[in-house]
Amino acid sequence: MGMAYINPSATRACILHALSQQEKSGAMPDGILLTDEAELKYINQIPHTDHPVWLTIVLESYLNESGDWAILDELVKWSDSDEITSVYDHMTRAMLFLIQERDHRGLNYIAQGDWCDPMNMVGYKGKGVSGWLTEAVSFAIQKWAVVCTKQNDNTQADSLNTKAKEINACINKELWDGNWYGRGITDDGVVFGISDDKEGKIFLNAQSWAFMCGAPDKKQTQQMLKAIDEQLNTPYGIMMFSPAYTAMRDDVGRVTQKWPGSAENGSVYNHAAAFYASSLYQLGEGDKAFEVLRKMISGPDDADIKQRGQLPVYIPNYYRGAYYQFPRTAGRSSQLFNTGTAAWFYRLTCEEMMGLKGCPEGLLVSPNLPSDWNEASCNREFRGATFNVNYIRATDGKTSINLDGQKLIGNVITDIKAGSTYHVTVTF
Repeated sequence: MGMAYINPSATRACILHALSQQEKSGAMPDGILLTDEAELKYINQIPHTDHPVWLTIVLESYLNESGDWAILDELVKWSDSDEITSVYDHMTRAMLFLIQERDHRGLNYIAQGDWCDPMNMVGYKGKGVSGWLTEAVSFAIQKWAVVCTKQNDNTQADSLNTKAKEINACINKELWDGNWYGRGITDDGVVFGISDDKEGKIFLNAQSWAFMCGAPDKKQTQQMLKAIDEQLNTPYGIMMFSPAYTAMRDDVGRVTQKWPGSAENGSVYNHAAAFYASSLYQLGEGDKAFEVLRKMISGPDDADIKQRGQLPVYIPNYYRGAYYQFPRTAGRSSQLFNTGTAAWFYRLTCEEMMGLKGCPEGLLVSPNLPSDWNEASCNREFRGATFNVNYIRATDGKTSINLDGQKLIGNVITDIKAGSTYHVTVTF
């Protein structure tokens, strides 16, 4: 996804290559092999169920950034069939596969892991389900429904949107715990990530993606935001869940064996925090979203940098969590730079905070800057052109956009010419 903003052709090649290893059923493999000689690593030999979800999210970024809708007509083979069909067909089958992989409650099976790899014992018997994945499926199919509509496939779009509403209803029926959503249900029918749990009481992802898929109403949303602030927010970022596990829980898995506050066991896992920031922008909570993003970078004061043990030169995979259990070590950097956080951070900064987001017509300008910023500037490379953008807070609160000295009608810059430099002033 990150390469879509740096070298879109590389992202295009990755999408086509990944889809060439998709099964005709719509299922994606646990790992994409880059060469014929490559072999799957251990982690990719453990059955996971979330892979098709990310196709929509990556493709959306690519389409927004490149405007290359022709990719949907590209013909790609299947891993288990001689048939060759379009990217659009591959993507649609992936969404339908996700819809089918649900239990009698309408929730998605987890197998031996979802985005949280070490949550490997929830569904190893084939019955356990993932609340997060169910929310992510609803989100993904809604996103794909938008593409279907743009492709004039209204029947498919309507079907997907109807399914998303059904899935959201299932989420509320089976997982709502009074103030937040549970993380999943084990093989033995035990709901976890709820208020009755002594450890692993509230999981961030189960709330973030509920926001993104539109499951909660306004009252639920306020209850969830309050619970997150009270139980997961720390000076070093938002914890992945809390309290961290201090002993093995057999029906959840290996995540509970990790040291409390490290890795996936209740740390400030920045990838998950980025999902939360994305959901906050979707809710219109720009200041909260900025706070989440800002805490991913150490500083600015010396005390914060010393506690984290890291200079603000990159965003690590995680900072130590378990803030309320083990405050002495909370905030320490993992020093791990291998994380998907960077791509999400870049995307959210460009598209949401600065409000410079690609669309079929061109560059949409819709800033969501922190309320205490009166001015800002940025340079944005987009579809081969350079945009020098200055933001100035208006005294009347009205937004206006000037493009090369001329007032722009609407908020989409069209007719973009590669190699050109545009000067934009946004009064907001």
